[in-house]
Amino acid sequence: MNRLIISLMAFALLAGTALAQDPGIQDSIIVGSAHADSGASSVTIPVWAVTDDSVAFYNLPLSWDVPLGGVHGGSGTQYFTPLAQWDEAYDTLITSANYFRMIGWSDLTWDTLLPPNPLLLTGGQRTQILTLRFVIDPGTRSQLIVLDTTYDNRNRSLLFCLNDGLTEFAPAFQRGFISIGVVGVEEEAAVPGSFGLSQNYPNPFNPSTNIDFALPSQQHVTLEVYNLLGQRVKMLVNDDMPAGAYSITWNGTDESGAGVPSGVYFYRLTTSSFSDTRKMLMIK
Repeated sequence: MNRLIISLMAFALLAGTALAQDPGIQDSIIVGSAHADSGASSVTIPVWAVTDDSVAFYNLPLSWDVPLGGVHGGSGTQYFTPLAQWDEAYDTLITSANYFRMIGWSDLTWDTLLPPNPLLLTGGQRTQILTLRFVIDPGTRSQLIVLDTTYDNRNRSLLFCLNDGLTEFAPAFQRGFISIGVVGVEEEAAVPGSFGLSQNYPNPFNPSTNIDFALPSQQHVTLEVYNLLGQRVKMLVNDDMPAGAYSITWNGTDESGAGVPSGVYFYRLTTSSFSDTRKMLMIK
């Protein structure tokens, strides 16, 4: 009973705190993608976390857009360590709105009778925290379904809170996709709706890391890596690229092929219509 009361008190405290800046390297939630052949009855989607902070609370509202219908959230969510060891971790399917209301918090007490729950601390490595199941109706047409975070009128937006019970912030988020059947002539449905530059993963990294970005239309793209002095270290992309989702790997080398030293680096995506920069950490 003590654990339940204190957990509820901790949750009430979280609801009243102010949103702050992520205190370290940017933490992330990454939603995976999957393909289901025509006639498949279900599909599963992995969800990963990347954290360098001691996360003790998460709020993850996840929605999906089904342009042609026929795909629904299903039961059977599977949790992995550390969430599987948390006292409170829920996934509620809101069928009418096509979204999962997912929320969880670890026991923040030091109860002498029971051990505290482990924290969501991945050391900057991409770690699977749960798997979601989606049900596909018979006869569902070929289409691309986008999995994205949303605003939940009960628990608000995507949120992490640290084990101090006070520091809360929004982690970076990478969307996922479900492709049904052969898209074929409907391939244009797979075009991202907006520009996007995701947090690299893993982060921190050694020796390589992945950088994902999305283009809603054909663009000339440059993707560059800079050091703290603002000097360009590596040009990863400099080309005309059609609309789509891309993943680029940086192997931690400069233009000459030599390995770069440990430290903070920045990567910048630039097109004629969009520019964004994010930070990453190389550790040797």
